[in-house]
Amino acid sequence: MNRRFTLKFIKYIFLFLASSIFLMIIGLILFFYNFNILFYNSMEDIDADYLINGVTGTRGDYAFSENFQNMLEESDMEAYIVDDEGDAIHPENAGNLKQRIFDNLWGTMAMPYKEGEHVILIKETPENLSIQNSHAVDMSKLINSLYLHNHNAYQYYIEDDGLYFTENPLQRDYVHVDEFSERDITLFKRIGIILLVVPALNILITVIMAILLSRRISRPLFFYIDWIEQLARGRLYKPGSEHNHKRGKKLFQELDTSLETLNAQLIDDHLYQNQISYYREKWISQITHDLKSPLTSIYGYSKILAQYPVKTEAYSGLISEKAKYMEQLIDGLNHNFKIETSQMNIDREAFSIVDLLNGIKQTIGYRHMTVTHDLVDSEYYGNRLYLERMFVNLIDNSIEHNRHNPDISIHVRDTEDDLIIDYRDNGHGIGSMDMQAFRGTSSTKKEREGHGIGGSIILDAIDFHNGELSHISKSSGLHFVITLSKK
Repeated sequence: MNRRFTLKFIKYIFLFLASSIFLMIIGLILFFYNFNILFYNSMEDIDADYLINGVTGTRGDYAFSENFQNMLEESDMEAYIVDDEGDAIHPENAGNLKQRIFDNLWGTMAMPYKEGEHVILIKETPENLSIQNSHAVDMSKLINSLYLHNHNAYQYYIEDDGLYFTENPLQRDYVHVDEFSERDITLFKRIGIILLVVPALNILITVIMAILLSRRISRPLFFYIDWIEQLARGRLYKPGSEHNHKRGKKLFQELDTSLETLNAQLIDDHLYQNQISYYREKWISQITHDLKSPLTSIYGYSKILAQYPVKTEAYSGLISEKAKYMEQLIDGLNHNFKIETSQMNIDREAFSIVDLLNGIKQTIGYRHMTVTHDLVDSEYYGNRLYLERMFVNLIDNSIEHNRHNPDISIHVRDTEDDLIIDYRDNGHGIGSMDMQAFRGTSSTKKEREGHGIGGSIILDAIDFHNGELSHISKSSGLHFVITLSKK
């Protein structure tokens, strides 16, 4: 059953996990789709990495993204893809841009794109430069000197209306959009590891959480299932709390309360039936004895009638008289039976305490209980029902407040004036604070609730018999000495 619970929880948590991963993937797609919009808001922000998404298509079929075009319009710039000689690749009809670059040199920027290809950004400037040596300028160096973000290997300078180049000592490395740098490769490896490890960890955590959650919910249920099975078999006590019963009480409060009530009601019903059976046997014994004499008389008179038919009237009258006596006797016995059973809660009577304990053991069906005695008087004069309830609640407390069903031993002995009951179990015992709660003298509600009504019932039964309860402190286990007066 635990496996079924676990598989069920794994199923639903996996559905949750799959939904989460699906939403995460959609979120990542939307994030990268809008990456350029989020991080590149103006032409001053863009770099070579931007071109991965800013330019789409292949040579002969290039196109600028909508975001790139919007930024170009806002900056009053035009973009071109050119080769090393300045010939336009896109748009194809733009021709060679060398002269236009010279005319707008202060408003021109460039970025490396692919091997032998560059993106040129031109903004019209009102000031035109006069470059006398334009025909001798190396176009590939000119384009390189216009690279942004220190990717340029050369820097241009103008002197005597001539344009010349010098090397840039601060040049930063770059890669084309269709190439990968060592950093990119390392990054991709890390991303791949993350994409493998994170889902694996999620799956592992999901399985662990499903197992923990199923155990958290199913273990208390197994306890209640065991309890119900025991009740069905006539064992009217809680099973060993191997399935963490205390947590189950918090998680399934209504179920726990209902089973507690059912268990107590079944015990009460069994005890009541035992009481009724006891009085019924007593009633049958008494009525058998009392009816024996009139039945003997009736039988004798009927024999005489058969032998002396002339005296029929006299003997018929005697038979009628005895029959009426029997009717009155039965009515009287019924009346007495009702009185006795209605007052059995307060009446005292002589009964065997050992038989009472063995009857309780049989009623509850608790196997870990032994009853011994060393009695001089075989019967005790007291209230049978009170003592039954006292012993039932003692046993219930031992079972309730120990994780596993403890071994319980009850030894009964007597003196001239008292009946002495040694009650022991091998559980974890009871501390001074718990003893105060048991006696109802604890100062906090939580401590008093530890033993509940059971302690009160036990003490009421002891008080009814003018007795006392003593707790013998031990390092382990519980030891009560209950003294009940015989008078």
